[in-house]
Amino acid sequence: MVKNLDTKEIWKFSKSFVKREGILLLACVLAVASSLAVVPKAEYIDWRVLVLLYCLMLVVGGFKKRRVLDNCAVRLLQRCISLRQITAALLLITFISSMLVTNDVALITFVPLTLIIGKEAGVDVGKIIVWQTLAANLGSMLTPMGNPQNLFLYARYNFDIIAFFKVTWIPTCLAVALLAVFLMRQQDRQLKVSLTSVNVECGWGLIVLNLLFLLCVVTVFHWFDHWLLLMITVTVMLVLDRGLFRQIDYSLLFTFAGFFIFIGNLTQFDFLNIIRDSFLGSATGTYFSAIAVSQLISNVPAAMLLAAFSQQREALLLGVNVGGLGTLIASMASVISYKLFAEAYPAQVRHYLLMFLYYNMIGLFLLVPAVYFLMLY
Repeated sequence: MVKNLDTKEIWKFSKSFVKREGILLLACVLAVASSLAVVPKAEYIDWRVLVLLYCLMLVVGGFKKRRVLDNCAVRLLQRCISLRQITAALLLITFISSMLVTNDVALITFVPLTLIIGKEAGVDVGKIIVWQTLAANLGSMLTPMGNPQNLFLYARYNFDIIAFFKVTWIPTCLAVALLAVFLMRQQDRQLKVSLTSVNVECGWGLIVLNLLFLLCVVTVFHWFDHWLLLMITVTVMLVLDRGLFRQIDYSLLFTFAGFFIFIGNLTQFDFLNIIRDSFLGSATGTYFSAIAVSQLISNVPAAMLLAAFSQQREALLLGVNVGGLGTLIASMASVISYKLFAEAYPAQVRHYLLMFLYYNMIGLFLLVPAVYFLMLY
């Protein structure tokens, strides 16, 4: 009896872990399997990217714990008097914050706020959350720290900040136009939501977090040594809030390490040069390959995989960011908002998924050719 119970519990935990950490398991399996064929090398792992990710997660975790973003959102929403204004405010705060604290954090922070508004005002928020997901994925494309694939590509191809923004600012403007069109087509009505003010934990701790965030940014821009950043960030956080070390998403770091090893191993196979020469030797091939691969394995591993074989850095950067639209797994940030909605409205999951695909496919249909002809043709 006890043995059966233990077996059931283990099976339940295993299913939950696979569902939650599927990308991590895929990265580990691919790394181990490819290492059986070739000898992996330590230099495959890009420690600079891992250090930057780790430090940013610590600092952003500090901001989240002090509810800085929640405070900004509530203050903005308290000034809104209609459904369209509230929707615009939610899209705006999600879009802008994703540029600074990543699309994942933006959705984790603001989708719950949307769910609260929906239940208080009796509003169907499924469409708003789909648009928020689009706003997070599209807004995050502007900056190197907006999402993990940008951070990786910025370091991988040794971009400077001017060159990076030259690639991303036009697609970001197109994204604003797309979201504005969606917003204008929404039926409007008077709606005033009463939200409790959020108190921010001010003081020297918040000042220190701001300074650390600026230090992370200048390190991303290659103006500061990443190992020194790691030493400073860890030391400060041990004093400021050591509990944050237990809240870090370490699975993301291990996922990156696994893909680094797998992709490094792949580069040793000569037959893959055929794929590189056939599809990834041109900007057009790289752009459309990045979009296609992102639909299947999400845009972060797609960026890491294709970067090993393509020197078309602008095309790859554009492809994996635009490729974040489309299927639910094209961007793992989309899975976050889906899970939050599914927990709140389990009976509406099918409707949400259909609506998600509808708006994402519209986005792909409009942005893929527009970005291609404006930036690459």
